[in-house]
Amino acid sequence: MPKIKTKFWNIMKNEEENSADMILYGTIGSDEWWDDICDKTFKEDITNLGEVGNINLHINSPGGSVFAAVAIANTLKNHKAKVTAFIDGLAASAATIITSACDVVKMPKNALFMIHNPLTWTYGNKQELEKTGILLDKVKDSILETYLAKAKDKTKEELSALMDEEKWFNAEEAKEYGFIDEIVGEMEKPQNVNNLLIVNSLAFDISKFKNFPNPRPPVPPKYIEDEMTIEKIKNSYPEIYQEILNQGIISERKRIQEIEDLDVAGYDEIINNAKYNEPINAANLALKILNIKKEKNKETLQNIKNESQATAVPVAPKAEAGETGTVVGIPVSNILKYMNKKTGGTK
Repeated sequence: MPKIKTKFWNIMKNEEENSADMILYGTIGSDEWWDDICDKTFKEDITNLGEVGNINLHINSPGGSVFAAVAIANTLKNHKAKVTAFIDGLAASAATIITSACDVVKMPKNALFMIHNPLTWTYGNKQELEKTGILLDKVKDSILETYLAKAKDKTKEELSALMDEEKWFNAEEAKEYGFIDEIVGEMEKPQNVNNLLIVNSLAFDISKFKNFPNPRPPVPPKYIEDEMTIEKIKNSYPEIYQEILNQGIISERKRIQEIEDLDVAGYDEIINNAKYNEPINAANLALKILNIKKEKNKETLQNIKNESQATAVPVAPKAEAGETGTVVGIPVSNILKYMNKKTGGTK
């Protein structure tokens, strides 16, 4: 579904004062449709301004594309006008690249400023991931160069450590580190509500940032405890009560019918129990009966085995070679052969 575009972008030229006011609110990128602050549109607007002596840049942004932010920053640096940035609520991530390219940066006491390491999303094999890591290192170096131009009394190592930390600054801290030049009066206080940072009535997703200071836990809704009983439902909502009752009757009739459709003989007690005393559905009842049958079959097989072992006919002994003698006039060897033949013994 296409994104419904809400544009927080405006530029106003004041001919009398030879100045222009630019409002940059939202995410930074290179797509005019998907991003609130587009580097290409920014370039066109700056060019169309013509000659002005001062640009007042009002920014309220959680960041976005580093490369788009660098393009905007370079456009500002290359313009002849004096650029004064006003951090109206938030300058985070790539937005700090833009403010660091301005000649003067002003920040209210209750605004926020944040720097961190560049982020990206990628997939691939080991070599491709290593290339991405190298690229991120180079991107970080380019960001550091922009910061160093603004925070001139800080070292590259100090700023790099702050980026590793994902450092959030209030106005006093941002001024101490050289990211801003002046602290001005308060504006609307930023609020963190369920990972949405509300600044000047704009909501920014900060779920990807891990160190946002003092997040407010969501306030649970207040409920009025009122125990709802069947009798209350029946009296207060008779139509709903009757609908629930009808659905219950239909469901119970269907359950009983499905049990009767099993048509299993010899398990009347279990079936009646499943219908009325300990209600279960037909599928569970069928499984229960199947398990009972299985146990009965095992028991029957074991009984047959035991009986066959108890009544087994002993095998007649095999006549030993050279065995002689007679019984009632019949040679012993002939008697043994006969017994073996009758009993299935050795032939």
